[in-house]
Amino acid sequence: MSGRAISLLSALCLTVLALASAVGAQREDPTFRRGVHEGRPFRLYVPDIARPAPLVVALHGCQQNAEDFARGTRLNEVAANRGLIVLYPVQERRNNFERCWNWFEPAHQRREGPGEVAEVLSLMARVRSEQNVAPARAVVLGLSAGAFMAVNLACAAPDVVGGIGTSAGGPYGCGYGVEGGLYCMLGRRPDGSDAAQRCLAAMGARRQPVRASLWHGDRDSVVSPTNLESLAQMFRSMNAATSSAETRDGSRHLVYRDRLGHAVHETWLVTGMGHAWSGGDTRGTQTFPSGPDATALMLRFLLDESDRR
Repeated sequence: MSGRAISLLSALCLTVLALASAVGAQREDPTFRRGVHEGRPFRLYVPDIARPAPLVVALHGCQQNAEDFARGTRLNEVAANRGLIVLYPVQERRNNFERCWNWFEPAHQRREGPGEVAEVLSLMARVRSEQNVAPARAVVLGLSAGAFMAVNLACAAPDVVGGIGTSAGGPYGCGYGVEGGLYCMLGRRPDGSDAAQRCLAAMGARRQPVRASLWHGDRDSVVSPTNLESLAQMFRSMNAATSSAETRDGSRHLVYRDRLGHAVHETWLVTGMGHAWSGGDTRGTQTFPSGPDATALMLRFLLDESDRR
């Protein structure tokens, strides 16, 4: 190769590298921060606002990470519009080879540490101490293993968690150990009334109502859709709630109200969706773009006072 050709090739490589660096710089979001707390990695989205912001905790599913979950749910974009702080705890392979939250192990179902519930609560406390977080209880969103862990957090710490949004989750304590967790996912332990008693026992003297937006795909082959009814039964038993049904965007939507007529939880059975996040972005994994926008609808139900009437 001639010297001129080598020079041209070098210039081309430098140009490509410069363009790649420029693209990377454009994609780097200074509001999406990285950190580690007591050995637990996390990401944190902080909106550019002066007022106190509600705290949302986002728990990714198996084989995902925080960046993937943020892309797939568009959660940071919604948070920017609504003025929300979003905390993404990260599960590493050293804790679970598939990066699943260990929701099925008793140590990770209770408030007292060591365990993943205790670790997430400690991380939430740190964010509250360092950021301008509104005093209201937090909202926790999760997919699959993250959804099961969101339920664990609601039952273990209702004084900290005021609402949960789940996709492909299941009732509290429906499985213990890997085998028990598998039976739960297959829908073979569907009694939501028993789960309600376990959840109330875990709440103890801290018992408070927890709002819930519960989602599932009717074609989910990983976590059986029967878990949606079991989870709804759990909250129905805890809230003495009754439901009214409607069909929206081709999906079955039920709203459950307490004796005073306040909406306390809702369920969405999304037609045609498998193991995924409804209305998600294809830039992320485990998404179902054609479904209703789960991120926006969950947060509206859990945070907006007008939807509680």
